[in-house]
Amino acid sequence: MISRNLKIAGWIAMASAFLTIPLEYLSSRLEVRTNSEATILQTIIQIFGTILFLAIMMYVKRFLNNLFNFRNTDKNIDLMIITGIVAGVLSVAVLYVTPLKESIGYAGIGIVMVQGVVQAQFGYKLLKLPYDLGGMLKPFCYANIATGILLATIVLIPFGIVVSALSDLMLGTIFFKISACVRDVELKNTTT
Repeated sequence: MISRNLKIAGWIAMASAFLTIPLEYLSSRLEVRTNSEATILQTIIQIFGTILFLAIMMYVKRFLNNLFNFRNTDKNIDLMIITGIVAGVLSVAVLYVTPLKESIGYAGIGIVMVQGVVQAQFGYKLLKLPYDLGGMLKPFCYANIATGILLATIVLIPFGIVVSALSDLMLGTIFFKISACVRDVELKNTTT
């Protein structure tokens, strides 16, 4: 993974950190509206959020695999990607399939609970990474564990969203720090 890719990953994580709460707020405000403009806006928000989440998780997996040869979290990341896609599809489907709104809602709750459990496991397994990521490993892991627990409880999802945004902020910082280290190594390799 080259320095430039890590920087891109850092910017994506930062975008997620700063957009998560405003977009969640906007989405909740749009829920009460039933016109087509609100539905289209919610669809755009859901698709954008899902794509952002998928990009972050793919970068995390590449980051851990390529730079640290760490594969303990691969299954968790794959499951988070799958549940993220399913949650995104269900969130959009509920906007357009009104007769099935209640059933889709229950399925969505189940998916969020599973996603929370998997995210908490991801944070726990990541604690075994033998690198401290510039002192950010433990805070990032604990934030992921907390986010997972808060999402799995369902009633504490709003707090989970806030902790998730903080986790993305930490992840962006990790990507930027490692990017600087990789850039230094790249520069040394080109001068020798």
